[in-house]
Amino acid sequence: MKSNMKFGIGTLLAAMLLVSMAFVPAVSAEPVNMKSFEMTDVERSINSSDQVFMAKMSKTITPDTPGLSEKDFEDYVEKMKQKYGEAGVFGIEPEISVKVSNPDNMENIHYINSWTEYLEVKDSNGIVMASSDNLVALYKLDKTDELGREHYYYWHWSSAQNRENTEPLGDDSNLRNFWNKVKLDNSNYDLLVYSPDADIIGDEDIVTVSLGAVYQGVSCAISGDFILHQDKVRPKPGECQVGSAGKYTVEWIGNYEGSQSVNGACEERRPYGAGYDFVWDTYLSASQF
Repeated sequence: MKSNMKFGIGTLLAAMLLVSMAFVPAVSAEPVNMKSFEMTDVERSINSSDQVFMAKMSKTITPDTPGLSEKDFEDYVEKMKQKYGEAGVFGIEPEISVKVSNPDNMENIHYINSWTEYLEVKDSNGIVMASSDNLVALYKLDKTDELGREHYYYWHWSSAQNRENTEPLGDDSNLRNFWNKVKLDNSNYDLLVYSPDADIIGDEDIVTVSLGAVYQGVSCAISGDFILHQDKVRPKPGECQVGSAGKYTVEWIGNYEGSQSVNGACEERRPYGAGYDFVWDTYLSASQF
């Protein structure tokens, strides 16, 4: 009797186990990307499933590299202002200021040269999805530091815009990423400081770029403001370094349909009388959806 009871209980337990297993929800075998939980929305957007196309340029610049005369530079600044409005070379309120202890001496920072580049991103059919105008301008501080070394300021500017109606169905391209980079190409040249120097996430916010220094009692500065319509401006990770043969890259990253500009600035120190020697890189990408 006890044996039959044990058998009946065992059979009942087995049946209950089979029934409970039938109602266990299925578990997907697809791995979870833990990295996605560590990214911001802006950074995640560039890793979406949209097709991303890019264009880039790199050139070494020395005193032998043709650039813009001061008059040509002024004409270019005006042309970009007409094209982009407040997203032009110097942004909202252009300002190159020189503050000196002696008011009679007003030439302590002056224009040396500048270089421009135009980029277009095309899709697999050769249709232009986005474009950018890019510039880097070089200014010199007339006063040397106490050790006789010369100081220079690089002004970075890029303005990008997507193209509308690239396909019959309408707008299908967004800006995703663009940057403007200067890398000193001589170990005797030092990059001292840069601006902006931290991530900035904005929504129609004004971003100020500003550098200043005092040498032999003379204070000089270069500054400008631009509007961050959305997403992020930052020093590009892994592409900014102070010190010998340093580098600075100002970058915008996001997912935006429209026009966006960025500015950046960095200071260089080099031996007296040494010519400029740096590599200039620009990059632009856009997505198709």
